[in-house]
Amino acid sequence: MNSKLNSTQQNMICSQLGPFELKLLYKATIHGFTGAAFHQKCDNQSPTLSVGYNAGGYIFGGYTRQPFNQSGQYVNDDQAFVFSFVNGKLKKYPVVSPPHAVKMHGNCGPYFGESLVLVNGSQPIVYSNPGNQYNFNAAEMHGNNLNLTECEVYQIGMIQIENPWRTIIWNIEKRAELMESIRTYKPTLSSVPQARVLLIGQVGAGKSSFFNSINSVFRGHVTSQAIAGSSSTSLTTRFRSYCLKAGREGKPLPIILCDTMGLEDSKGAGLDVEDISSILEGHMPDRYQVGLLIPK
Repeated sequence: MNSKLNSTQQNMICSQLGPFELKLLYKATIHGFTGAAFHQKCDNQSPTLSVGYNAGGYIFGGYTRQPFNQSGQYVNDDQAFVFSFVNGKLKKYPVVSPPHAVKMHGNCGPYFGESLVLVNGSQPIVYSNPGNQYNFNAAEMHGNNLNLTECEVYQIGMIQIENPWRTIIWNIEKRAELMESIRTYKPTLSSVPQARVLLIGQVGAGKSSFFNSINSVFRGHVTSQAIAGSSSTSLTTRFRSYCLKAGREGKPLPIILCDTMGLEDSKGAGLDVEDISSILEGHMPDRYQVGLLIPK
C-alpha cells in the first residue's frame, strides 16, 4: 500500500509527537469504506493517526493513543487531537473533553467524540459537528465537503534501528578520548585554521539541536545558542556559523558548525539547492537571510 501523505506532511505530524514513524494499517480504497474493514485492520493497534481526504483537496483527521475496539463506549485521552493541513501547514485542535475523546463504534471508522467521524455509517462520508469534544472551523478543516475519496489509518511506532552503523562503548574514558580528538584536530591544509561542517537535513531533523548539544558538552553547561524546537516549518531562517569553544573562556576549537534552514518537499520552501551551492562556494556570510539573491 502506498501512503497519500507525502514525506513533508508525515514529518510535520511526527514532529508534534516525537521520534516516530508511520505504518499504514488501513486504506479504504483497498480494504473498503466500512466499519468492519476498518476495525479488522485497526483494532487493538495504538497509538494511531487517522486521515481523511476529499475531492476538494482537503486533508484532515485525528490522533489518539487509545486502541480502537467495538465496545460502543467512549474512552478517555487527554492527548488526542484532530487536525487539518491549511495552506501546507499542520493545524491542531486539541481535545476539549478528554473523557469523550474517542468513541468505539462498530459501524464507523475513526470516531473522534461526536465532532469528527470518518467512514460514518460504513459510507465514504464524514460526520462533522465541532464544538463539544473538539472545537474547529469546519470550513477550514474540510471545506464543508463531507464526501471522502480516501481514508487511511496509520499506527505510530518508534523508529527502529536494527543495526547501528558503528559500535561505541559509551563511558567517561571514551567521552574524554572523543573530546580530545576534536580539540587536537588539524585540517590537512595548514592554511585552513578551522574545518567548517555544514548541517543539512529535513525540517525537524535536529540540526540546531545537534549544535546545542555539542556546544553544551564543550562549554560544560547546557546552552541553547541556536533556536531549536518543533514546528512544521524551519525555525532557522538565517545561515549561521557557530564557533565551538573549550570551556566558558576556552580557546576556539578547530571546527565550525554551520546551520541553516531545513529541507522541504514544497517548491520555494526551505533550503534551496542554489543556497547550498552558495554556502559551499563561500558566498553566504554569517547571519545571511536564506532565500535572498546571493551575489556571485
